[in-house]
Amino acid sequence: MGSMAARMYQPDLRWPPDDTEESVVGTDWHQTTITNLRLGINEIARAAMHKGEPLPWQASGQIMITGLRRHDGSLYQVLPDVFIYRKPFERGRQSLSLRRDGPPALIVEVASESTYEADLDLDEGKGWTYARAAVQEYVVVDPSGLYMEAPLCAWCLVNGHYQEMPLDAEGIWRSRDLPLGIGFPDGQVAVYDGESRRQLREGEISLFVMQQQGEIVQQLAEITELRRRLRELEGR
Repeated sequence: MGSMAARMYQPDLRWPPDDTEESVVGTDWHQTTITNLRLGINEIARAAMHKGEPLPWQASGQIMITGLRRHDGSLYQVLPDVFIYRKPFERGRQSLSLRRDGPPALIVEVASESTYEADLDLDEGKGWTYARAAVQEYVVVDPSGLYMEAPLCAWCLVNGHYQEMPLDAEGIWRSRDLPLGIGFPDGQVAVYDGESRRQLREGEISLFVMQQQGEIVQQLAEITELRRRLRELEGR
């Protein structure tokens, strides 16, 4: 999406405009996508954590990151929908700083009516800003299908500029640096670990637990029956 066309819609603001609570709230679909991304990414991190060691990475989102700059050099306030740092940070922090914390390893933006033009603008928009901040990977997803031809576009940093990353044969984007992927297998965002196992999403966890409990009850009943038969055989 060209930066000139996008700025025609925002004539009174610097390009790209600062993120605000109003611009990042979005629809329930938007928020559900963010929740499922964070949930899946953090679950993979927990599974990869070694006992006694900190999380290998931490995903969060819609927390202010300061110290970034626009194409014109002005300071830029951003609240990325989802971002990953390769080290955990204090849960109580209300903002992060490029100077203190460095850049996120990955940023994922969920396209919405008020943000998609800036999200997709690699020349002067968020793509330019994130590249200059040395964010190694940048992904934009569109769960609604309203703003992009594909549900996912991804880029990786090469010599200070973003190059588009292809999806694999299953339509999944695979991170270059982290053991995770993102796809839309059924129209909803899904996070995959390094073994291509899809992580559970909002609304699936309780059902999964109940299914597991049901299988355990069935297995216990089968064990009880086998023990009964064994006792009968021993008694003959």
